[in-house]
Amino acid sequence: MIRLQIQAALNATSSPDALKQAVGIALLSKTKDTQAAQAAVLLQDFAAAQPAHLGKNVDIRA
Repeated sequence: MIRLQIQAALNATSSPDALKQAVGIALLSKTKDTQAAQAAVLLQDFAAAQPAHLGKNVDIRA
C-alpha cells in the first residue's frame, strides 16, 4: 500500500493535474476514514445514552 502511494506521488510530480488528483484521492480517503470513525463513536454514544430503551423506543427529537 505504501509502495503504491509512493509510486503514485512520484508519478504525480510530472504533471500538476496528476498531483491534484493524487492529493484529492488521498484527502478523500482520509475523509472517508474519519467519517467512519465518527459514525462508530456516534452509534456507541447513542447506545450508551439509552440502554433501557435500546430496541424498544428511539427518541430522535432535537
